Amino acid sequence: MLGNIRDEYQNIDLEKINTKKFPELERFMLAKLYKLDQNFKIYFNNYDFHNLYKELLNFCTVDLSAFYFDIRKDCLYCDDQVSKKRKSVIIVLNIILDSLLKWFAPILSFTTEEIFRHVCSDKKSIHLEKFKLFPQNLNDNNIYDKWSKLIKIRDICNLSIEQKRADKVIGSSLEAYLEIILNKENFDLFKNIDFAELCITSSAIIKQSDESNFDKTGVRVNTFKAEGEKCLVCWKVDPKPCSRHGQNTC
Repeated sequence: MLGNIRDEYQNIDLEKINTKKFPELERFMLAKLYKLDQNFKIYFNNYDFHNLYKELLNFCTVDLSAFYFDIRKDCLYCDDQVSKKRKSVIIVLNIILDSLLKWFAPILSFTTEEIFRHVCSDKKSIHLEKFKLFPQNLNDNNIYDKWSKLIKIRDICNLSIEQKRADKVIGSSLEAYLEIILNKENFDLFKNIDFAELCITSSAIIKQSDESNFDKTGVRVNTFKAEGEKCLVCWKVDPKPCSRHGQNTC
């Protein structure tokens, strides 16, 4: 987070941001922060620092490192700095960093103080700051429920990808092309989702099937080796010139 905000730390006023203008993934992460803050207050007020630390650590390792950062690193490293999506990511990174610094301050007192002085040299101490107030408008339950289901579909896709990697058909996930078959309920809900971005593959298509032999997930995934040339910027494989960077070997 420190590296990607390039030390341009901002104190985002959560009351003034219009989350409707953000991509759904960013809205989901803000909803996660809201719910985490609710749990934080319970643990903190009960001096339950052990479970508090476990919840924060789980958020950092699972929700951030293995999910959000894994998906958004492509946007951060490859998109234009003034693109709307990248600007939204930077705003959310600022909010997450500010939240984590204040949540971890009672536990990692010296580390959070060192980071805070690096990003807020004009302020005295992290321990003189107040915890962030998360307004109700961040708690988008529809987006939260939708993306919680998407994470489960992503896990199924990852299992299919890992099987092809184990079989030496592909190397990284960016060498993969996904065919995702959904039942009608899932198709109607997720037909506008960019599964190639979500699963970090070169391409992905979704199909609706009315077959009755789905398991309870309502999802089937086929993984193939993507055909074409590899773009040297985003590493995606495509038979056509890279739509983002002009040519495959840019």
